[in-house]
Amino acid sequence: MKARDFRTNQPETPRRHWVRGDPFASAFFNALSAVFPAGEAFMIRSIKPWHKNTPPQLSADIRQFVEQEAGHSREHDVMNDSLTAAGYDIEPLQQVIRNFVGCFENSSAQTRLCATMCIEHLTAIVAAEVMDKDHHLQDSDYGLRELWLWHAVEEIEHKSVAFDAWQYAVRDWSGPRRYAVRTAFLTLITISFLINRTRGQMELLRQDGFGFWKSLTGLIRSGFGKGGIGRNSIRPWLSFFRPGFHPWNIDDRHLIEKGETRLAQMKAGRAQAEPSLPNAAKIRGLLKPPDKGSGGNQLRVIGQ
Repeated sequence: MKARDFRTNQPETPRRHWVRGDPFASAFFNALSAVFPAGEAFMIRSIKPWHKNTPPQLSADIRQFVEQEAGHSREHDVMNDSLTAAGYDIEPLQQVIRNFVGCFENSSAQTRLCATMCIEHLTAIVAAEVMDKDHHLQDSDYGLRELWLWHAVEEIEHKSVAFDAWQYAVRDWSGPRRYAVRTAFLTLITISFLINRTRGQMELLRQDGFGFWKSLTGLIRSGFGKGGIGRNSIRPWLSFFRPGFHPWNIDDRHLIEKGETRLAQMKAGRAQAEPSLPNAAKIRGLLKPPDKGSGGNQLRVIGQ
């Protein structure tokens, strides 16, 4: 496990609907990005103290986890600046995540770690789905696709760290108690995730001019229709409820290799193309800025 040196190549002209010009697919990623910095800061605060009291390998993994999550927070701050520049007000979404993590500030260290473990299960299965199924980021802006692929690689890579840390923290508990607590927590965290992330996406779509029912039906169709991220994530989500579950029971290490290969290819392609372009930002997402009335349609980089 390692923290990769990555910096986001944002498009010169920020776009709201950067995933295939699709407002619903874009809203999913945009709403996640809006809450990532505060969420990742909470997870860092929750897990970081445990590196002093765990076995050497787990302690080293925790340090790498913290470094990776700090990088994710930094780069999603950059993406969030781009969303703001595109005209979104993401403060309502960020207030929701601040309220959520605030509920745990006076909780025990074990409780905060348990919440982190459950959040990590959700992010890991979404990351694996995004990495495994190319269509989720197909025809998306170049630089933002890189950002999400990089993030997904590291989420998969460190997906067991919070789980292992929590298991160690409650090692004196009985097996049935550990099972009951972790499954109850995942259920509550998942309900909160579904409600709050849906509200976040609905708010962004409201700012796009969509009505309530069109937004809701569009999100359900996009997320839980055939091939949707939500639909495809149900089975790996349920795996958490198996007694004796461990995150690496789902062995998706091949997705890490796939992601690293793709990122290397994208980096090489950008390096080769940039010198021949008068504006290097063109290869980062757009061949020309869209018209204001384009409704999210975009020209793509040739070959993408």
